Amino acid sequence: MKKALVVLEKEWLELRLQRALLLATLFLPPLLTTIAIAAFVLVGLVPASGSAGRLPLIPELVGLSPQELSQVLAGRQFSVLFLLVPIFIPSVLASYAIVGEKRERTLEPILATPIETWELLLGKALAALIPALAITLASATVFVAGIVVFAVSAAVRDLIVTPGWILAVLVDTPLLALTGVALIVILSSRVNDPRTAQQISAVLVVPVLGLIFGQLAGVVVLGPGLALGIGVILAFVAAGALWVATRLFQREVILTRWR
Repeated sequence: MKKALVVLEKEWLELRLQRALLLATLFLPPLLTTIAIAAFVLVGLVPASGSAGRLPLIPELVGLSPQELSQVLAGRQFSVLFLLVPIFIPSVLASYAIVGEKRERTLEPILATPIETWELLLGKALAALIPALAITLASATVFVAGIVVFAVSAAVRDLIVTPGWILAVLVDTPLLALTGVALIVILSSRVNDPRTAQQISAVLVVPVLGLIFGQLAGVVVLGPGLALGIGVILAFVAAGALWVATRLFQREVILTRWR
């Protein structure tokens, strides 16, 4: 475990030198949060009109005023970002940490040291997960605070910041992010471009989008039970992906055949 922490420290030191990558990833959640709160506030300031009543409503939105409905729809659309961003950012960081080192031929010296494969992968995975999840959770907290402060009614707040959404952010998205990092490791033995690995790993977004659109259409209700159930499934998927990634990450092949 101590060697994994050494790898983690090394990755963070190198990440600090890649300012363009930091700007494109770690500053994205705060920017999106600012835009989301600003849009939510502006929607709340728009005078209520009867036009919103003509929108198709799902059962839990029936009875809301047009202004409340506008804020709920806006808030839910922006809340989706906090389920997607934790998937993209760790995958981007991990792709540059593994595939990028493969391309630049800087991974081989590390593999020649007496470090276990799981320690190396754990250190690289934590280097991608910790900063991405920390900044995303901080941004989500600010978003929730903005919803609580600027919601036109308590009903708006309760329909956006639901227990199911909170559990999904705290439990499901970190597991999806971990699965994404494991998928990057698996892809690293086949591709030489970090962007290619990122595009292939983006397949993880598909089930999240399905859940999101199902909720917006009223077909799926993201309650605590569903969020925890999804978390259990994702835990098994993440464990299996990590096991496969460790098996496929063959040091001898990397040292002799990676080009």
